[in-house]
Amino acid sequence: MALLDIRNLSIDIETAQGKIRVIDKASLNIVEGSIHGLIGESGSGKTLIAQAIMGLHNNNWTVTADRMFLGGIDLTKLSQKERRQIMGKEISMIFQKPSSYLDPSQKIHTQIKSVLPKQTMKIRIRRILGKIRRVNVQSSRLQMKELLHKVGIQHDISILNSYPHQLSEGVCQKIMIAMAIANNPRLIIADEPTTSMEAVTQSQIFRLLYKLNQLNNTTLLILSNNFANTSNISDYMTLVYCGQTVESGSYKQIITSAMHPYTQALLKTMIHNDPSHEHKGELYTLPGNIPSANQLPIGCRLGPRCPRAQRTCVENPSVTIKKGHSFRCHYPIKLS
Repeated sequence: MALLDIRNLSIDIETAQGKIRVIDKASLNIVEGSIHGLIGESGSGKTLIAQAIMGLHNNNWTVTADRMFLGGIDLTKLSQKERRQIMGKEISMIFQKPSSYLDPSQKIHTQIKSVLPKQTMKIRIRRILGKIRRVNVQSSRLQMKELLHKVGIQHDISILNSYPHQLSEGVCQKIMIAMAIANNPRLIIADEPTTSMEAVTQSQIFRLLYKLNQLNNTTLLILSNNFANTSNISDYMTLVYCGQTVESGSYKQIITSAMHPYTQALLKTMIHNDPSHEHKGELYTLPGNIPSANQLPIGCRLGPRCPRAQRTCVENPSVTIKKGHSFRCHYPIKLS
């Protein structure tokens, strides 16, 4: 069953040069309880899609979609107030570069406390109000410590009394994950959760996200430009290029039966311990660079970089769906 169902999402942004379409008819279908990787180069539009889902966009954005449902909730019909009510409870987001999103003027315990669910436990009324207040403080402190332990932070007292700038990027990321899971949301969007981290910390973060999915059945949407790392834990994957979803399917379909040339190019960039590879041989890279939103090519957006491009590619390809495997290409690899 689909927890998040998005069909033909488009985003137009008003600029000094006029309206620019940065996301063009992107579709996303996330199965409840799964890990879904949204993969593409930097600048492909992954974060814009996430912001549209969360409702975190400016007034100069025009967001349209044929369908955008989170469970039984129609996200396109929610007001800003209604959006805020489901944030943290139904859906939450882990931002990239967490130290820039945490408030530098407040200690960690204050920031975590602000996202904790309201106390539901019944407290016996006493004559001295101060005692009731102390019970509440102790209860919230215990909740904060439990959250930090869940994400692998052991020195909870020193962390809670620290400011974000006093902590490493990896610890700040774990704190953001703790804040994201505080209300047990159904869906967590992780935007580049391991950016600028060393390999050991990256592995810790991905293991933590995988553990959340397995133990709590939390649905994860992981945005990344690292195909290898994300594919290792993903059940389903969607490839994004220049604001369009170019291929989507299960892990097995993408790895063994990639249809789109862009997907095949990303697969070639994965490093394997294959003895047939030459020592110090050149790694594969797709020629050219991703174009800016105001200089998009006509027709297929991969056309100028695609090794399979032909005259027909000046027309925008339609989406083909076969057994849940969708792709957008005039000359798919396996069907040629």
